[in-house]
Amino acid sequence: MRIGTTGIGAVGLLALLLAAGAGSALAAPVEDPPRPLPSSAELPVRPGERVVVTTEAMRSGDAFSDVRVTSLAFAADGTFRRDDFLLKAVATVACTTEPGSYEVRFGSPLGDENASKIDRLWGRIRVEPADVAERAECARQVTARPPESMEERYPADTQWPASPWDVRSVPAGGELSAEDGLEMGNDGMVELSSPGFTRPVVMHGARHVSARVRIRCDAQPGLYVVHWKEKGKPAKEWARYRVTAAAPGCQDPAVVSGASTVRQAAPRLLGGAAALGAAGAAGHVLFRRRRKTSH
Repeated sequence: MRIGTTGIGAVGLLALLLAAGAGSALAAPVEDPPRPLPSSAELPVRPGERVVVTTEAMRSGDAFSDVRVTSLAFAADGTFRRDDFLLKAVATVACTTEPGSYEVRFGSPLGDENASKIDRLWGRIRVEPADVAERAECARQVTARPPESMEERYPADTQWPASPWDVRSVPAGGELSAEDGLEMGNDGMVELSSPGFTRPVVMHGARHVSARVRIRCDAQPGLYVVHWKEKGKPAKEWARYRVTAAAPGCQDPAVVSGASTVRQAAPRLLGGAAALGAAGAAGHVLFRRRRKTSH
């Protein structure tokens, strides 16, 4: 049976529609990006929506990492995290928030309220009315939503770690330079350790301690914690880094030096065996000569 060109076109279109339908059925729903709230503006939002406050880093004395972004409309405070040359804080409008206009303010970091005393008005959000069904769906979506990331990204020329959540990426087998300019007089007093390190390292320096750390070739990709252990004090989580896949043929320094030692030792061992063999042969000849002389 012959199929005309019209039939072929219809079949092809049907196949494309089926493929598109299957693809959309398999694809996971995409989370809407947070709504930007500009300075001094009022943003209309609905319960469950996320709001992002963005400002330039190092521009204002009351905007830096860990500063909170607060509002009576939020389910929880947002927290400024560094993103290169920007600071960003994301917060979710609570599903139970009543309609109305709410202030969005900067607040001191948790545990530092008395020292910094930050309280600055940034803008406002206007929460729209929502019925019971929408609030129930809001609660379901917010519960399934993963927590906001704590990771920070600093410019490449910034010393690591610039904060405990300054996460730099490094391939397995690669190296990082760890530095701390705030600790005084800790030369040789601090040891850094992490499951991804080839070995723990000791930091050295007068007023600026540092150490070079190397990542194991067999370290699996993922996020790792660095522990700071100063003599006479309890250990603390000091930094984090992200391991990516190792380069082909990666070998840890201990493995390479061990193999090198064996290779260097092999000629000496072989030479020693040859010398012993030559000495044994010479002794055997001398012994035979003495036997002949005695006979």
